[in-house]
Amino acid sequence: MPSPTSPRIPLERAQYFLARAERLNATERREFDNDLQAAVVFGRSAYHYLQSLAAPANADAGYRAWFRFKWTTLAADPVLEYFRRERDLTLKERSKGVQRRVSLTGRAELHVSSYAEMVVIRGAPWYRRSPSIVWQDTWAMITRPLQRWRHGIAEDLKRRRRNLRGRVSAWQARRRAAREVRSVLEFYFVDVDPEGKDRSAVDLVREYLTRLEGVVLEADAAFPVVVG
Repeated sequence: MPSPTSPRIPLERAQYFLARAERLNATERREFDNDLQAAVVFGRSAYHYLQSLAAPANADAGYRAWFRFKWTTLAADPVLEYFRRERDLTLKERSKGVQRRVSLTGRAELHVSSYAEMVVIRGAPWYRRSPSIVWQDTWAMITRPLQRWRHGIAEDLKRRRRNLRGRVSAWQARRRAAREVRSVLEFYFVDVDPEGKDRSAVDLVREYLTRLEGVVLEADAAFPVVVG
């Protein structure tokens, strides 16, 4: 069992809270925030444990020299340094937020009416026109309101069908959303990925703890008595 001063203790706690966060879904936002921040805080505590083992005046000289070199290496690692600073902000100033990214798809419909009226302007007065021309003009005048009415009915039916399709699509989308369990991998830190890889918050914290675990294992293997 690790000693009370072993950096493996906070590291194991960080891994525990990260595992808890990974088991949640995106509707459990508060729990996810709490667990992820706890993973960051306990991970940062492993730094403090490593540092505290080299701080006393009677600290092991070999470990102290190793730690000074390793500290420079850690500071050069963008992920480890990002979370070292992040934990300080979490405790002293604020909690770094996460934001959710979802893929949005939309559908737009363009409807153009093809109805048009044509009015023929005759050059001669009606009493000089032939009976067939007079009949054509009279029939056009009589049927024009009917054509307008029929066009209006057709356009209204089309509009109702479009609205119905829209309501059905919205209902289907709501049903799909209700059945779907959103993943916490949709959450990202507000800041950009320190290595520009655009990893989710969970993936980035996992990478952080993985690299930190390598440092702790190296210390434990080289200085088992000191690290405990």
